[in-house]
Amino acid sequence: MSKAFWYALNNVEGLGTKTIKKLFLKVPNLTKENLNQNKWFVKEVVKNTSVLERLFDDSYLGKRIEDATKQIKYHANQGIEVIEITSEYYPKILRLIDDPPPVLFCKGNLELLKDDKRIAVIGTRNPTELGYKAGMKISSQFSNRNFIIVSGLALGIDTAGHLGALKVNGSTIAVLAGSLDKIYPKENRELVDDILEKQGLIMSEIPLGGKTFRNSFVKRDRIQSGLSLGICPVQTPLKGGTQHTIKFAQEQRRLLFCPEPLEDKEVEATQGIYDLLDRNVADKISTQKDYEKIVVLLNDVFNRLLKDEEISKSATAKKSNINEYNIEQLSLLEGLNKSHESEVTPLEFEEILYKAIEIGTKLELSHDHMLKQFKLALNDQEK
Repeated sequence: MSKAFWYALNNVEGLGTKTIKKLFLKVPNLTKENLNQNKWFVKEVVKNTSVLERLFDDSYLGKRIEDATKQIKYHANQGIEVIEITSEYYPKILRLIDDPPPVLFCKGNLELLKDDKRIAVIGTRNPTELGYKAGMKISSQFSNRNFIIVSGLALGIDTAGHLGALKVNGSTIAVLAGSLDKIYPKENRELVDDILEKQGLIMSEIPLGGKTFRNSFVKRDRIQSGLSLGICPVQTPLKGGTQHTIKFAQEQRRLLFCPEPLEDKEVEATQGIYDLLDRNVADKISTQKDYEKIVVLLNDVFNRLLKDEEISKSATAKKSNINEYNIEQLSLLEGLNKSHESEVTPLEFEEILYKAIEIGTKLELSHDHMLKQFKLALNDQEK
């Protein structure tokens, strides 16, 4: 039911990916069954009144969950697993970006999602011959160092990245801009078969039959970088799709590194790389020793991301650790058993109120915050 619930949230009109992530951080084990119990926490995250009404409309949400359940079964029948943001298989470092996909549609070796040693090898669809060979070499080098190679299945450098991993029996993940029933480009359908046959993975945030829009490719780029500790643009012009992934990598605080160009700046495919290196935005690979340096830097990124995750979890737990404390008691002000309301004495009400304050204090909620929630509960009772 949890999988269907989070899938359903993704289809609630007006509820965006950033808000769904905030909901996950606030109440990670949120379900339809405990939604009303956690209403105050949900209201802290979801500010839009219309969206809140939809969330707490049993009929509306129930229909979305019913549809989600059917979609999950449909995908399973096609050999595709739906991975929701709460799943143990959802990539930890992808969850850390501002707008992680609430659900992922995956086919192949799901264990690759649990391994955080991933880098993205990306670049132009029109590389030079030297650039293509460099993409394959870099991919193979990192595969031999037990890194999973992430790329976008596009022609050119993306293809070289996937093939470089497969060549040395490494693992690779292809992130598609469209749904998994619409392999694009069609020239790489055999490559997809090869990836799956060799225990790789293909994935998308779009369900089977879903539409692909112009911005779907840009949205795909945030997933490529979000999955990866580091991003290696091999060749790219100053303008192009690869620049989106570079931008996301910087926003997501991932390592940028690239090979030293073997051709001069007049070659358009090298100009974006020269620019990164000239501005000291990316680390450079020139020798074998540089690979080892990059591995150390990638490990540093991983440790920093883990630290960021722990800080985020700690801050959230202090505010709303619903597992450690009985939040049901905290919501007694609005959710007293209706059939026994008339039997509650003033003294018992006072005890309940003090218990709520005690729990709020343990959760490190401010007095102003508790008073605000009490007033909201009173307003709800008056409606």
